Amino acid sequence: MTIRVIKSVCNIAIIFFTATSCVNQIDSELVPGKIPIIFSTKISHSTTRLSESAFYKGDRVGLFALLHSTSLDGKRYIDNMWLECGDDGTTFIPEKTVFYPEGNATLDFVSYYPYEQQAIDKGKSSATISVKSDQNTIENHCLSDFLVANSADIKSSSQNVELNYQHKLVKLKVTLIPQKGENATELLKANPYLVATGFKTKASYDFNTNSFSDLENESDIIPYGEWSINKDGNLTGKEIIIIPQEIKSENQAFTIEWNGKVYTCPIPTLNIEGSNQCEITITAKENANLTLSGISGKIEAWKTVESGTTQNGEDITEIHLASLSFYQSDVYRIYYEGKAITEICKEYLKSEELTSRAIVAYPIDENDNADLTQGTVLQFLDIKDLACGGKICWNAAENSFTYSLGNRASISKFYLTPTGEISVDKPDVPISVNIVSHTIRDIRGGVLQSYPIVKIGIQYWMKSNLQATNYRDGSAIPLKTALGNGAGYFKPSNQDVFFYNGEAVLQGELAPESWRIAQMKDWKLLQTYVGDCTSLLKSGTWEKINDGDTLYPATNEAGLSILPNGLFYIKNGITSYVNKSSSVAYWVEGDNSSSLSDQAVQFKCNTSTMDIEKSNLQNLALSIRCIKE
Repeated sequence: MTIRVIKSVCNIAIIFFTATSCVNQIDSELVPGKIPIIFSTKISHSTTRLSESAFYKGDRVGLFALLHSTSLDGKRYIDNMWLECGDDGTTFIPEKTVFYPEGNATLDFVSYYPYEQQAIDKGKSSATISVKSDQNTIENHCLSDFLVANSADIKSSSQNVELNYQHKLVKLKVTLIPQKGENATELLKANPYLVATGFKTKASYDFNTNSFSDLENESDIIPYGEWSINKDGNLTGKEIIIIPQEIKSENQAFTIEWNGKVYTCPIPTLNIEGSNQCEITITAKENANLTLSGISGKIEAWKTVESGTTQNGEDITEIHLASLSFYQSDVYRIYYEGKAITEICKEYLKSEELTSRAIVAYPIDENDNADLTQGTVLQFLDIKDLACGGKICWNAAENSFTYSLGNRASISKFYLTPTGEISVDKPDVPISVNIVSHTIRDIRGGVLQSYPIVKIGIQYWMKSNLQATNYRDGSAIPLKTALGNGAGYFKPSNQDVFFYNGEAVLQGELAPESWRIAQMKDWKLLQTYVGDCTSLLKSGTWEKINDGDTLYPATNEAGLSILPNGLFYIKNGITSYVNKSSSVAYWVEGDNSSSLSDQAVQFKCNTSTMDIEKSNLQNLALSIRCIKE
């Protein structure tokens, strides 16, 4: 990891003109005159404004004006007036018109961004500032910025008052460098999920002394931006804004989820100052099976910063939920000494008492199964004011749960005991663990196919459709273009979707090991749990079959990710691919793996329920979903 600290300057001229109404909110004996105050603003070192050259429409700055040589904790001529950026990005519209005071009095101006209604209390000179823990959106990234401008001893004049804004926070830009022999395109495709951990996100800033104090509210920070490949063949594009603070290797780190496994890379001890941009380079190494095998790096000197080195051998003792992307699967497993001890699920909880997506941890028993009677709710994703940390106990017979309220707000990190028990407080000797995305590893004919998993109620479902081109015993499944010609699979050209005819299903060799094709009882149990609302199960873009159809939404809150892939159908001897954007149908296994139900399950664009349709293995090729045995 290499850190390079840069100071750059980019001036941005922004001019606004006031209207001609009267002034109010004057906290001194000064009397306003008749000359309106006109400002021109510049931003120095414009590396954290996303436009790089201007404020955005709707951005607000706050403004104070003081009698020269007084301070913010004294009387104020203008007290926290806001100015809003207009349509053109160069004009600021003031909350009200302000005028210079009469006589020869001069003013000192203090301005800041972003505007806060209760910025600095009367009689004080400090304000509470914070950065967003999730900076992934443009809005949150901008609102994490903090700019201050000062202009002193300004006399009444028709000339502009120049406000030169300077950044008071620090921007970290991250670059991933593939080791020799690695492919940057494959690295980009893997889309490494990066989170900065251990940073304080709230502090007090004193405008008189230009200093920060009382840092608190440690949080994990999700960066802004998307990875892209630069001219040097490296991945760039991720950046975060932080409050200036001392960085110690035992406190702050980057966590990277890459190809389903979580790694930690500590940030060496470093003092960083406001207005600086730190470029952090992480050198990454992947091995042959495309799992991350190493992150190494070096800290280069900047100013008085000493150099140091860091490697990814750092043990993971803290489990940060922000570092779990749930991109490859909705289930993670945490391993201690090579054994799975805890399972983390992003799941849809639905009962008469509460309905919300949640992140839940379950201990894993001696049979390598999650103990669903001993779950701990770490976060509710849709109910922000419901206490977390309580126990959830599932009733397998009824596919229902009870939840005992916890006594904590949302849990962002936790520790584990050797038996898999969760501890929010750091133990004296925390155990070191490995965190891996839990997927179905389906190896056939020497080829590995991974499928994501989602837990819905007590069921564990394959989160995507089957894509096998070999039977489980390794023999090839023939690719077919016409129904009625024996067992095979169907795949439309230029689409990564797979369909199987009934003859192929009856071979009994399609489902991955320890999984089976869903039976009607499985679909019925799922249907009851979600209240027969297929919107909770559907994902992607669905289109109407007929112009007059009602198009039901696809929210996918339960996470099954049903897509409108259509089906193959034969009529009058002609095989057609139909309903490719408006429905999808699934084979239903019979009493065993070598039998088929005479009914299929279908999801349609124009209904909110799950349809049960008659099936005929001779004239259909349908999708397959599997469920854990």
